[in-house]
Amino acid sequence: MDRLSETYPLPPGGDGPTASGLAGRVRVEAMTNPCRAFPLLMAWRETRAAPGKFIFVVISVALGAAALTAVTGFNESVRYTLLREARSLMAADISLRMPVEPSAEEIDFLDRLKSRGIDSTRVTETVSMASTGQGPPVLVSVKGADLGRYPFYGRIQLQPPNVQLDAGTVAVSDDLLLRLGTRVGDSIEIGNRRFRIAARIVKEPDRMTTGFTLGPRVLFTRDGLSGAGIVIPGSRITERLLLKLRPDDDLEATKKELSDIFGRRARITDYTETNPQLIALIVAGLGVGATMQSHLRQKIPNIAFMKCVGGRSDHIVSIYIAQALIIGCTGSLIGILLGAFAQAEFARLVSRYFDIAVILVWPWTAMLKAVAASLATVFLFALPALVAISEVKPALILRKEVSGETLAPGQPRQPQRVRRSVVAAALITIGLWGIAVWVGSSIKYATVFAAILIGSLLVLGSLGGILLHGIRRLSQFQIIRRSAVLRHGIANLYRPGAHATAILASLSIGVMVTLSIYFLQNSLLEEVRLTAPPDTPNLFLINITDRERDGITRLLENDPAVIEHQALSPSVAAQLSTIDGKPLEQLPLEEGARRFLNTQFVLTWARDMPPATDILEGSWWPAQPAQPAQPTESLVSVQEFAAQALGLKVGSILEWTAIGGNIRARVANVRRTNALRAGANNQFILSPGTLDNFLLVYYGSIRVKPENAAAIQTRVFQQFPTVTVINAADILEIIQGVMDQVSLATRFVSGFAILGGLVVLASSIAGSRYRRIRETAILKTVGATRGMLLRMLCAEFAVIGSAAGIIGGALAAVASAVLIGQLLDTPYKFSWLPVFFAAASTAMLTVLTGWVASYGIVDRKPLDILRQIES
Repeated sequence: MDRLSETYPLPPGGDGPTASGLAGRVRVEAMTNPCRAFPLLMAWRETRAAPGKFIFVVISVALGAAALTAVTGFNESVRYTLLREARSLMAADISLRMPVEPSAEEIDFLDRLKSRGIDSTRVTETVSMASTGQGPPVLVSVKGADLGRYPFYGRIQLQPPNVQLDAGTVAVSDDLLLRLGTRVGDSIEIGNRRFRIAARIVKEPDRMTTGFTLGPRVLFTRDGLSGAGIVIPGSRITERLLLKLRPDDDLEATKKELSDIFGRRARITDYTETNPQLIALIVAGLGVGATMQSHLRQKIPNIAFMKCVGGRSDHIVSIYIAQALIIGCTGSLIGILLGAFAQAEFARLVSRYFDIAVILVWPWTAMLKAVAASLATVFLFALPALVAISEVKPALILRKEVSGETLAPGQPRQPQRVRRSVVAAALITIGLWGIAVWVGSSIKYATVFAAILIGSLLVLGSLGGILLHGIRRLSQFQIIRRSAVLRHGIANLYRPGAHATAILASLSIGVMVTLSIYFLQNSLLEEVRLTAPPDTPNLFLINITDRERDGITRLLENDPAVIEHQALSPSVAAQLSTIDGKPLEQLPLEEGARRFLNTQFVLTWARDMPPATDILEGSWWPAQPAQPAQPTESLVSVQEFAAQALGLKVGSILEWTAIGGNIRARVANVRRTNALRAGANNQFILSPGTLDNFLLVYYGSIRVKPENAAAIQTRVFQQFPTVTVINAADILEIIQGVMDQVSLATRFVSGFAILGGLVVLASSIAGSRYRRIRETAILKTVGATRGMLLRMLCAEFAVIGSAAGIIGGALAAVASAVLIGQLLDTPYKFSWLPVFFAAASTAMLTVLTGWVASYGIVDRKPLDILRQIES
């Protein structure tokens, strides 16, 4: 009788267990009377005995925690920076943004505020053309301000630093100097006069809050901007009114006064309003679940023995819970340190695109969130494996039927076992939702995130299972069965503990996120290109006055470089005020419709229906003589989107407020314009004569060969310097740059997800390492060479990587098709090439990762392994 039987007598007639080695590692007193430290000690002993198995799990958790810390911590740093520098970033306490100049009543109100000690100043922004006279002009973004008062907070940094601008000088950004090939001290022509470049702009305090710009910056004084002649009544501008309050002024009360005066004409903000990371953590959770299941499958003899000597299931579960928490703590501590440094690198990347220096703060809150979320995720995904402990029967060790610890594929599951699995799945779902609520601080967005993520995991798991089943069926074909390498490589996907489905889901998530961004970006750019078929204009002329209209028309008609041009379109900037006599504030409109109404509409008139237009309701107005004998009722044609947003129908009466009076018209028809045609696509087109008494600004579009675009811009600028010519190619370049910036952060997080999926693969290989070593020993014994074994591993990893790439690419295409359909209302054109590239790239990464994780498996001598199996 061994030492265990002598110390703890068995019941009469009982036979002692033969696993005396396990008896030396387990103290039965602690199993029958478990102390608090015993689960932790046993968990540490189990983890220390096989560190290689858990190193990849620790890395997986570390990656998830790093992603969470980096993104959340960077968010905290940005928020801290914005709160600390909020007034400087806005250059004021309150900012009003308007698409038109303030009215006399509004200026009078600002004067009254000034008498109360609330100072204000105006900043005007628009676009124009700049030229040295030696080459083609460059599209520039113009800002005019009273530099004696602007900015109220922060300062404009110029080089040289002590330059004082006047009506004849400007400051420009570095990129304009590069594009024009000029330098400080030279002169450039903007509008109808020349200005000397007195300095270059190093930093604008409010550049982040000025919005989207179309070119390099040129800074004027207000007198200089007025002298350039590029701002005329009715031209497209952005007017910002900046207010500086006294320390004791009530911010909200002042905003309320401003809102009463300016209404919807201005967007009012104050300095307090200037204020995807869980995916990697969930991928880490998949790795934890897969590794814990492999680990517990190998520990079934130990679990059965502990139950034989009196250990209850809850005692044993506590051991492996402690082990999971040890892994989670180790991985999360490593991850938060990596994430803290990663946010610094992310801040440097962002500073390349935005004129702001993020003040990095040590992300204590983000680190605590990452640790707590990591531990919760580890526990949740280890839960199914822990629940399975109760299914291990003590008789397994007594009968030595270790290989039968799991259910056979066709064996039905017991109702109790099914209930436990359902409860575990429900707990995982609720837990993920809770983590998302806590991290995201929003129940609404957390619910959407949890629903999308869980749905994605279910879809990925189902597709992975279907694809693996199909691969298994393919392996039965004679062409594959003839190849021992392919046959065994595919069979490895179904080995016990392989967790091919979990690996597929992990890798597919990263591929799906990355490819979705790629598909969306390419689709949006392609849609922009499709709006410019070969016969579509590629140069657009804006801010043309009545005085310049005839001259521009003659230039375009007589210039041989112009292939085609359209008649100049008249326009009036106006704001919709009533529908059927009711003020918009009294109408039950949805939030999206109200945001749509907060824009300044450009009204135009047309005698004939625009090309590529379908009338959905009503009819186009009949042809009218140029000078009608008597005034007729004004009519308006409404674009389909505006009609749906505002609930308009034929017969509705609309009224707008514009400079010079009100415009009233009855809806004559609702139209749809072909989205693949460029040019003026106004929401509202009025009948002839409606805008006769208003100050009109004209817009034009022409088509030229790309190589002649610069020459046309130069000729227009030389004869009409206040007219702005925009090249469609420049706009495409700007859109591309903006989309690259937007996709940067998402790709940053998706990189964590892909890396986490590879770590899940490595952890699965490490978890089944001993089983793989035994199988390679047997294969070597029956004649397999080292090269053949390596090719088997390559086949296994290449198949699973390719499958992950195909699944992720297919789901990315589906998601992109839905989003493109919702955003652009156009069909999505699927391309197999990115999916093939994703499958090949993922296969290469998985093969490389598999080789690293399988190091040493095929090098063991079969005789040593067979002796260990025998012993």
